[in-house]
Amino acid sequence: MLKRVSLVLVALTLLVIAGCSKAPEVEMQAAQAGLDAAKTAEAQDYAPDAFRMASDTLNAAMAAKQEQDSKFALFRSYGKSKEMFVRAKALADNASTQAAQEKERVKQEVTNLITQAQAAIDSAAAALKKAPKGKGNKAEIELINNDLVGVQASFTEAQNDFNAGKYKVAQAKVQAVIQKADSIINEIAMAAAKKAGK
Repeated sequence: MLKRVSLVLVALTLLVIAGCSKAPEVEMQAAQAGLDAAKTAEAQDYAPDAFRMASDTLNAAMAAKQEQDSKFALFRSYGKSKEMFVRAKALADNASTQAAQEKERVKQEVTNLITQAQAAIDSAAAALKKAPKGKGNKAEIELINNDLVGVQASFTEAQNDFNAGKYKVAQAKVQAVIQKADSIINEIAMAAAKKAGK
């Protein structure tokens, strides 16, 4: 009888120990730190899909942990949430890596675009100097000149964004500058053709 009671006590003790599994606090903190690092690496902008996946996995892990927290201590099992926190950390690290690679790629692309934009602005300025001036198109040329001044200001803004490390913002602005400079060159050519046709 004493043997049976001691076996039952041992079994109950093991059940209590197994049921009182420890919450995965270390893994949760590591996953949150990984996601914070991904935010710092601008993963939302440069690797949005990878960042979203890491964030969603972390949120699911938190929900799984909270579900277990709400259970009676003997019935808690944090194995699933622990695995999810580890996975969220790995995904966040991957998002940081992807963001760094994409940011460098965009930086190189914007560097090339800045060179193209400067060439387009220089071409537009040269074409404007050669534009026919006269009564009939003086107002047109003045408007084109104002457009060119605006393009040069936008280009300066884009360069400032680039120098501040805002490569995506600079990319959009530089592309708009190139487009507008090309448009100015076409306007000048049309004004010259109009003047020659008279």
